[in-house]
Amino acid sequence: MKRAPRILRLALGLGLLGAWACTTGSAPADTARVEEKPMASRAQASVEVFSGREPPTWALAPDESRALREAVEALPVGTRSRPDVGLGYRGFTVTWEDGARATVYRDVVEYAVGGRTQVREDASRAVEERLLLGSRAHLDPELFTAVASQVQAAQP
Repeated sequence: MKRAPRILRLALGLGLLGAWACTTGSAPADTARVEEKPMASRAQASVEVFSGREPPTWALAPDESRALREAVEALPVGTRSRPDVGLGYRGFTVTWEDGARATVYRDVVEYAVGGRTQVREDASRAVEERLLLGSRAHLDPELFTAVASQVQAAQP
């Protein structure tokens, strides 16, 4: 997965910083300030497809995470709820660092943010399609094919 090298670089960097601090007795005083990105810049996506097993989950790139959140927030508020679909493909879930969460199934998006849940309508299913395409690099090819066929099965 793509996360392993990033985690290893982070661990190595922290280890080197810790070793440096131990030898000098302090942390570096005049390090450049790094501008913090908003909490919503990171997210994890998953596809709900298995029963009794954890869903496949992957990290979204910060740009994709922000774009996806903007797409969800731009959807019109709806009145229908997400259908109970039983076994098999049950949609995608995106969870942002700040606790916001979108559950996407077909043309219905349940969007929870700040303790409030809204239903959003995505008549073109653009959010679901975006998540499906983004999942290709993170899912086993056979699993991706199975999910894609179920997503496309309900296309008009």
